[in-house]
Amino acid sequence: MNPRELLRYLENGKRVLILDGGMGTLLAEKGWNPPALPEEMNLGSPEIVESIHASYRSAGADILETNTFGGSPVKLAARGLDTRAKEINARAASLARSAAGSGGLVAGSVGPLGELLAPFGKLTFEEARKAFRIQAEGLAEGGADFFLIETMLDLREAKAAVLAVKDAAPGMAFVVSFTFDRLGRTVTGTPPEVAANWACLAGASGVGANCGVGPETYIPVVRELASHGGLPVFVYANAGLPGDGDYISPERFAALGQQLAGAGARVVGGCCGTTPEHIAALTGALAGLLPVRSTPARGTPLASRSRLVLAGKGHPFLVVGERINVSRKSPLRDEIARGEWRTLREEARNQTAAGAMVLDVNVGLPTIDQEAAMKAAVAAAEQSSDLPLSIDSDSRSVLESGLCAVTGIPLINSFTARDDSLYPGIALAKLHGAAAAVLPIDGNGLPERAEERIDVIRSILAAADSLGFPRNALIVDGLTLAAGADMNATAATLAVLAFLRDEGITSMLGVSNISHGMPARALLNRTFLAMAVSSGLDSAIMNPLDPWMMETLAASELLSGRDPRGSRFLTGAPGFLSSRQSREPAADTSRPPEKTEAAFLPEGPYRDLGTAIIEGDSNRAGSLAGRILDRGASPLSVVNEGVIPALEAVGGKYDRGEFFLPQLIFSAEAARTVCDRAMELLAASGGEPRGRVLLATVEGDLHDLGKNVVGTILRSHGYLVTDLGKDVPCSVLLEEAEKGQYDVIGLSALMTSTMKTMASAVSEIRHRLPRVFVLVGGASVSASFADSIGAHGFAPDAVSTVRLVESLLGGQNEKEE
Repeated sequence: MNPRELLRYLENGKRVLILDGGMGTLLAEKGWNPPALPEEMNLGSPEIVESIHASYRSAGADILETNTFGGSPVKLAARGLDTRAKEINARAASLARSAAGSGGLVAGSVGPLGELLAPFGKLTFEEARKAFRIQAEGLAEGGADFFLIETMLDLREAKAAVLAVKDAAPGMAFVVSFTFDRLGRTVTGTPPEVAANWACLAGASGVGANCGVGPETYIPVVRELASHGGLPVFVYANAGLPGDGDYISPERFAALGQQLAGAGARVVGGCCGTTPEHIAALTGALAGLLPVRSTPARGTPLASRSRLVLAGKGHPFLVVGERINVSRKSPLRDEIARGEWRTLREEARNQTAAGAMVLDVNVGLPTIDQEAAMKAAVAAAEQSSDLPLSIDSDSRSVLESGLCAVTGIPLINSFTARDDSLYPGIALAKLHGAAAAVLPIDGNGLPERAEERIDVIRSILAAADSLGFPRNALIVDGLTLAAGADMNATAATLAVLAFLRDEGITSMLGVSNISHGMPARALLNRTFLAMAVSSGLDSAIMNPLDPWMMETLAASELLSGRDPRGSRFLTGAPGFLSSRQSREPAADTSRPPEKTEAAFLPEGPYRDLGTAIIEGDSNRAGSLAGRILDRGASPLSVVNEGVIPALEAVGGKYDRGEFFLPQLIFSAEAARTVCDRAMELLAASGGEPRGRVLLATVEGDLHDLGKNVVGTILRSHGYLVTDLGKDVPCSVLLEEAEKGQYDVIGLSALMTSTMKTMASAVSEIRHRLPRVFVLVGGASVSASFADSIGAHGFAPDAVSTVRLVESLLGGQNEKEE
């Protein structure tokens, strides 16, 4: 089924469609037991799988999901089945196809790989894409109508899956669904508005929310998804988690399903804990209910992992920071040639603080491996700023390298209107879900007259339309020519901007070209900027650290009606509206004072160390810690006075929703660099770490992503951590625990079927090792469940785990005997 066919099916306008419910619980009732994987049932007990599909179809489901949530080679490898991944997925799709009949659709389920992608984890983007591709090939071969990429926690992993399904089955429709938490973001920080706009530009036929939470929490999420991107919204929430007590009833689930449909969902179903009874009740509740139509927000979307920026008419002027560019005379050029990123990080932070909305990244030095440099530069920029990125290169391979590395909706900067550039450029943007900056320069060269440029722009729009690329994803450069060479150049550019404004196409300029070869360049640049804004200019590549240009922009927005309430003019960026000397600004010296969360640290040697940890700069943190230790500071003082206060600041930002899992991991790795050296010195002197922690995922459970993050964060706080991995038998756990003199044992479980194993493990540990604290965690676990099985505590995330461990070890005299 191609995207257009699926969209017609989803947007039939007659009723809200029904997706099926949970699979794992029903499989367990019919004989499946860990450590076997649910996907093994497709081969070993196909009649059971098909009967479950049939029960959902009878309950009213229009769409059946294949039993392949963990069907990637990465997950199947745990059972030695990675080489049979394609076969397993093809068989699963054929079983669902048989049960769906002629009137139903089959969604090929593609779940997450269970490992974080680099730089947060060890799995590379290319490895993830390959694994997803093998799974997708099997689903397509088996008869799936479309792919349902689901339960995505990381936008970049979702991107790898999307590219994989495009590789495996070009032209086949797909939908992408994310898991959002109670704060309305994925665990890696992506909000619904970013997910929806990204899914739209990536070519999805729908966007969704599933798993993680119950239906109530997803009502505002659905409303936000429906308000962005213009895609049909899927939602299939849990009926609850066993750790919270009973699942909600089918009747309650159906009533909440009505609210989800009212919020804008076009497809409603169920996830963990839902049964055919829940789907039957949902079918009845939604019968005759007309879909709600939403008007999505307009504008050109650009996004980082956690932040959406809309450009164009009705939106703030888009400042694209130009300073991460090796063509500038700056330490940046020499550092990038050496593979160093300190200045790049500083430029990213400073431009963000100064009011940039997008950061342009150009590493075009002819003497280096530009593809590798672009990947590293993108990672460093994303680590230092939450702004969207512009991938700037005239090399297709370098652009592709940056597009694979970036997270969100980047801007490709740029390509021309020549056929050999325009069509491949638009195709590249469409493949990666990127916006595209296009220069109206065709085979006839650079058009000087406005009418000629407008003709070329019309050809650009026609090309985009023919390739199915949305016009709102285009940013067209009006072309700034030197006024000193042609005094009519300015009028031509302004006329082109007015045309783009009237056509509703987002415009861009490189402003400083206007003053080339002229005196008083800064005066000409900011005057031209004001004139361009009044003619409709939407964005510019410029230096946000130039306060004269930025305050001219603020005044221009106000006077042209782009800032009708004057809020941006009155608040301004750093340096606006301050007193000025009557002289031209220096060309490239203005820089706002660096602001950092580490300002709370006391003056002294630990302030810079704390700043480096908060910023996640491992190299700098290690170097600073080495200097402090070489000057005679004790290892424990470095941890207690340098690392811990910085990590407390990081924890505060995480609690407030300013930091998410990626920043948390980067800061933890920087802190761990320091702690590892401190612990080595401490051990050599006979000292003790802050505590000893043993971690494991319980027997039968193959999920360890959360546990791995917990281990990283605990190590960063100076704890000695031993991680036994996943699927760990209780006997192995106890053997290590008894010989290792641990203070805390942390157990993780994700699957509901392994929670009984967790309960028995906790009981045995409490019996054999009464002086050891036992903590539990995992998606299915709750505080009430932890209490019920006798654990000393439950932590919902890594930051909470550290606080719980510190609390328990701080009161060791209160341990239960």
